[in-house]
Amino acid sequence: MPKDAIIPDISKWFQERDVTCLAYDPRSIGNSDGEPRNDIDPRQQAEHLHDAVTWLCGNTLVDNTKIALWGLCFGGNVTLAAAAFDKRIAAVISVAPLIDSTGLPDRRQPILELAMYDRAGRLAGDDPMYLPYVNEDGSVPNGLQLAAEMMPALERLGIPVENRVTAQTYYRALSWNVLNLVEYIAPTPCLMVTPELDVSCPAKDQLEAYGRMGEPKELDILKGKGHLDWIFGEVDCILNRQLQFLQTRMDF
Repeated sequence: MPKDAIIPDISKWFQERDVTCLAYDPRSIGNSDGEPRNDIDPRQQAEHLHDAVTWLCGNTLVDNTKIALWGLCFGGNVTLAAAAFDKRIAAVISVAPLIDSTGLPDRRQPILELAMYDRAGRLAGDDPMYLPYVNEDGSVPNGLQLAAEMMPALERLGIPVENRVTAQTYYRALSWNVLNLVEYIAPTPCLMVTPELDVSCPAKDQLEAYGRMGEPKELDILKGKGHLDWIFGEVDCILNRQLQFLQTRMDF
């Protein structure tokens, strides 16, 4: 999803409490350039987070010893990966992260066949093939399940989200496993925020990833909350716990 979906309100909340924030769209998403559009590459996104840290290190508004990453859903996955490789990062907050992006085993071969057909077509000059980001019933082409009301809710809020991604996005997802990386986040402090009732990014997967992390780490389970409904309600309380984590771990 583009940054405009949720991030501006979160950034404003932190800025009002004297935390400088940088929000941007990944390559080919939202306001960022890059072709083909909506072509998602988790490894590239992690590398671009490293570039964002480099940019922040040269900004006079920023203490380069106190740079943290904050990510939600798939962004939460990528922030974990980025923190595993870049020790300039002083802390990381991963909110409702999607841990397993590979999908169901019976969808693997159809996706691979489609991806190879697409790659051959691209070499022949054809346009890239696209698949839905989420179907009307909330299902995802790789077999994962999101909330059926997610896209309609974003539309009602006036948030522009193009409901399609490249076939190569799902191809790359099959080879991306952040569980192999989370053990390398330590000694960078990590806060994982897990909605108790999250089915879009299953809470059990989030807890498995948390269990593989080394110390220091903290876990905030949002009781009775689903993947995104925590945004509507006691959001101040939730974000205050995240701010306290940053203040404690980065000493400001």
